[in-house]
Amino acid sequence: MEYYAKSKKVQFTSERINEIKKNMKNIEECLKENLTETDVEILNSSITDIAEKTEEKQKTLKEHHKDIVTCAEMFFLEYGEYFTEKEKKLVVEACRIHDLGKVNLVFQAMICPKLAEKFHIDVRKTQQIPHGFLSAVTISLDEFDDLSELFSDKDFGPFITAVYYHHDREDHYNSPAIRKYAEKYYMKQIEEYLNRKIRKLNCSNLDDLLFRNNVYTGKYIPDSNAWKEYLLIKGLLNKFDYTVSAGYENAESAIDLHEKKLVKNIEKFLNGKELRPAQKFMKMNRDKNLIVIAPTGSGKTEASLLWMNGEKSFYTLPLKVSSNAIYLRIKENYEYKDVALLHSDAMAVYLREYNGNEDIGEKYERSKMLSQPLTVCTVDQLFRFVYRALGTEIFAATLKYSKLVLDEIQAYEPRVIATIIYGLKMIQEMGGKFAIITATFPPVLKYFMEQYGLVEGKQYIFKDFTGKEYQVEKYPRHKVEIRHSEMNLDEIRLRGKNRKVLVICNTVSKAQKLYKKLEGENVWLLHSKYIRRDRAFLERKIMGFSESGESGIWITTQIVEASLDIDFDILYTEMCTADSLLQRMGRCNRKGRYCPNEANIVVFDNRNGVSEGKRRSVYEDKLYDRSLELLSKYEHILFSEDKKTAYMNEVYSVDGVKETIYFENIQKDLKLFSEIHPTEYSADEAEVRDIRSVTIVPENVYVENQNLFEYGVEFLKKPNMSREARSLIKSKLENLTLSLNLYQKFPAEVDRTTIGLSENRKITGIHRAQYNYEFDIESGKGRGILFDEQLELDGIFV
Repeated sequence: MEYYAKSKKVQFTSERINEIKKNMKNIEECLKENLTETDVEILNSSITDIAEKTEEKQKTLKEHHKDIVTCAEMFFLEYGEYFTEKEKKLVVEACRIHDLGKVNLVFQAMICPKLAEKFHIDVRKTQQIPHGFLSAVTISLDEFDDLSELFSDKDFGPFITAVYYHHDREDHYNSPAIRKYAEKYYMKQIEEYLNRKIRKLNCSNLDDLLFRNNVYTGKYIPDSNAWKEYLLIKGLLNKFDYTVSAGYENAESAIDLHEKKLVKNIEKFLNGKELRPAQKFMKMNRDKNLIVIAPTGSGKTEASLLWMNGEKSFYTLPLKVSSNAIYLRIKENYEYKDVALLHSDAMAVYLREYNGNEDIGEKYERSKMLSQPLTVCTVDQLFRFVYRALGTEIFAATLKYSKLVLDEIQAYEPRVIATIIYGLKMIQEMGGKFAIITATFPPVLKYFMEQYGLVEGKQYIFKDFTGKEYQVEKYPRHKVEIRHSEMNLDEIRLRGKNRKVLVICNTVSKAQKLYKKLEGENVWLLHSKYIRRDRAFLERKIMGFSESGESGIWITTQIVEASLDIDFDILYTEMCTADSLLQRMGRCNRKGRYCPNEANIVVFDNRNGVSEGKRRSVYEDKLYDRSLELLSKYEHILFSEDKKTAYMNEVYSVDGVKETIYFENIQKDLKLFSEIHPTEYSADEAEVRDIRSVTIVPENVYVENQNLFEYGVEFLKKPNMSREARSLIKSKLENLTLSLNLYQKFPAEVDRTTIGLSENRKITGIHRAQYNYEFDIESGKGRGILFDEQLELDGIFV
């Protein structure tokens, strides 16, 4: 009997193909006012791809096993130096046996309907034991030990657990149930497939599992070494399985280990210029874990890429907009086309840059499979493995043979910082490399890293490039003045006539109020309460303004702190915590164009957005007060980079922040991660950022674009549309939305149901919201979404 690995792909009939073509052409006609030439090209390309699809031969199980083992062996030919011989052997052997359980008759009947008829199996009524469970009890401990002299009994638990749970299934089966099922559907078939006698199933292997995925088995934390070995085996097993199942031969694409194209392109881009101190240091220490403090203008991006040295790498940033900017910079400035982007809006970015010469679907799929030599991303995907959730092992396994750059770590909230620290320790122990490169590094983070086994001089090298001996600017860039008042709008208006003036508020509602009062031809507003389309427009506009010779005023919020590379002449900002304040300063006189004789950083202590006690707000009162008090000693003097580092170190000293909620939350979350047992969280629950959010479209925006929403939703309901076409229409709809973070109750103004909900099937994740929205796309003027200030302070921050 022939055994198969998966169902045969259904070949569309000519009638079905014609129907799909008709639907594609129909959406093109109905939305012609909303689609660009590139959009139409993508839809037409999808039609061509569907028409040209040929019937695929159903893959046999032997072919699948051969393919995945070959994929693993090819991978180790390139990346073998990152693994021990035992690790390589464990992964390859797991690949050999992981799908043996698929020979059971119920599975075969499910993917081959003719077999269901032949053996009289009603697949819908027959409960199937997951094939991974059967695979794991097919091999005995003695047989495992005989596979390699490198293996010991200690390796059996991680190995068997990786095979048993290589698909994330709930486990409600005991030994008698497995034996009974196997006797009826599996024993004869596995003997035939392996061409040898199987005396019995090894159900005692269940006792060797590191954990059980059910609610009634006792929960405990596995031995650290066993857990890391399990992460490696299962993570790479999944990686190779996903690769061959998707039709690819190699798990890694465009490997740059030997040619080092990106390094050469950077050297070409620098055009013989002498490397800056941070760049030299990171290039010389590219085989080490690093924490590097380097001020704005130090060439941090190039330093990080030189440290990567062509090895597989991930470049992480706090925000999607900054990830997009670095991705485009690497792709365009350094002419490195093999860079990938990974975050929730990556497909929309790929669609925008479509040029007709590449397969967007494949590019996106390979990005999600972590296959590219360099991936720019947020931390949200990579660090989910700290929750020990089934399905997240691939991230830890991939980071074992990768380099990881964390840019601007101080910009993260306590939960994310704790996630990163705990994850870095695990990555370092598995063999991966990391570099934290940042303008400011709070000493308290070094304290927590040491608490969890990441010690300076042992696990990493620390280097501070903010000292005067490293400065390349002729003079300090900033001088600070503190005012205990609200902003002086007349002064701001006057300065805006012949200077580039940046105003940063702590809350969106405050920024909107100032904009309303200052409203004029040369006054602009940018915050995160614009729909995506308009926010992207304003981000491009402020960056263009920054590079131009124009004068004017931009009123903004925290979103400009780390996401936009802009340079203004003077900054008026509400007081905030030290880390945010220093980031804000980096948007003023960024390139050191002049030495300030008078204050070019004017700070207003008005306590906007500051918490009282434990009430949720933008900034914690204790950190705000500490930042303000210690800033006063630097007032009216040139605020050099070494003084900024001293200021940051004072504010975030361990003793100084021990009584803050900030400190307590990092400590609490690190303890949480150390105590999590496997399966306590599902992959969906393993969220790096502890944020509940809802995607909304303001009612007047919906009404103005009702045609797009109605036709778009109807298109998304239709089956068999290509991924590219569906993603294109979804991105058109999402472009008219924004995200509300929910910390308390669900807002009454927001519909509970999503647009297009059909028979409990979610078509979009978008909710209509009865908020007014103000923006003119032609002039770029307007306040964005409007709701009252109290609602913002009570817990909805966008």
